[in-house]
Amino acid sequence: MTKREEAMTILDELRNCVPRDLFTRLDELHKGTGFLLGLLAMADGVVYAGDIARQMDVSTARIAALLNKMEKNGYIRREPSTEDARKTVVTLTQPGRTWIRKTREQALDQTELLLERVGSDDVWEFIRLSKKLKEAMEE
Repeated sequence: MTKREEAMTILDELRNCVPRDLFTRLDELHKGTGFLLGLLAMADGVVYAGDIARQMDVSTARIAALLNKMEKNGYIRREPSTEDARKTVVTLTQPGRTWIRKTREQALDQTELLLERVGSDDVWEFIRLSKKLKEAMEE
């Protein structure tokens, strides 16, 4: 088998074996709503919308759309800064804190189930190999 043929076979196998649902849920936690709520939960003090955009490395327009959605869901509250009216202060509400807690608990439950079904050694081996593949892809 040539390297090209092996590469094609590997791509086909990866397409069939990657736990997409798991990675999609993890991605959602690290991007968008999950990331932003986590950022607010860990923040000690005032968080400005502009700072969120810089920290997430996205446009302020994208953050505004995300904040609109989250405010509509009751997860956050936005208010003008008392120090600088041009800035918007973003705070986490109790429903936002509840969402974070429930989402983290679900992730932990699913990971425990994964450990039971697959085994700790195999999960850690998967993580080790995934890191190695990621490093190779980033070179």
